Amino acid sequence: MIRRALALALLLAVAVPAGAAGTFKSGRHEGRGYALYAPPTPVDGPLLVALHGCWQTPEDFALGTRLNEAAERRGLAVVYPAQGRRDNAYRCWNWFNPVDQAATGGEAAAVLGLARHIQDERNSKDRRLIVIGFSAGGFMAVNLACAAPQSVAGIGVLAGGPYRCGVGASGAMQCMRGRTGDPATSAAHCLATAGVRALPIRASLWQGGADGVVNATNLSALETMLARVLGTVTAVTDSVDGAVHSLHRDGRGTPRLETWLVPHMGHAWSGGDARATHTFPEGPPATERMLEFLLATAR
Repeated sequence: MIRRALALALLLAVAVPAGAAGTFKSGRHEGRGYALYAPPTPVDGPLLVALHGCWQTPEDFALGTRLNEAAERRGLAVVYPAQGRRDNAYRCWNWFNPVDQAATGGEAAAVLGLARHIQDERNSKDRRLIVIGFSAGGFMAVNLACAAPQSVAGIGVLAGGPYRCGVGASGAMQCMRGRTGDPATSAAHCLATAGVRALPIRASLWQGGADGVVNATNLSALETMLARVLGTVTAVTDSVDGAVHSLHRDGRGTPRLETWLVPHMGHAWSGGDARATHTFPEGPPATERMLEFLLATAR
């Protein structure tokens, strides 16, 4: 056990995703650490914001998701904000605190500020963001979609849940266990925070059917909530690569929301790299599928 722990600690200290030809460097902005992947041949597209889960680091999340390689093929940069132990003892994003659920302060505002800083440094004309998150990072991605719909063009969420389904640490635990509350109430809170009648974004939602940390009930609750705030009117469900896939379209027939339920997957990233934590290599490739869906109309 001790040898395994030491091996994992060494891996996380040096983990740089293999195969990406760009640069992957660490930095700090207004006291928050981050890692930034810059592709060798950039295009002026949306900035990808990647939010890790509890216990993870930007390097571990980049390795597990293979996001740098996927971004390189599309010429896109990725910023990985880091949650430190001073912010949360388990490195979780504090998505359940009201102050961290709006763009006016707290962690949601800090992530948005970091993203704008990176865009300014890169002289990006495209100011849109695609936010991808796992677990606590997935919940925070939902916060960002509701807090800043003028900036967030799409979200990719794995093992997340509805907006404000839990308030405070005890409420967060209840939400994660499946007591998500009324999706209509979450939708109303989201639209009130956003200040719009409907969110102009796309969303790709993923969940493991055997997840013992975030109950799979969260997927259906988040799906129902987002269907309301996105204004989708039709949905088709089928089986793809052993997963249950649903696609929602709006009144114009445009795909706006998709969900993926991977039956035998626990609390992990589908199709991820086994060298990192919280990955399920045999599942459908979540990173590729998310980006294909979220970037379909973003260029």
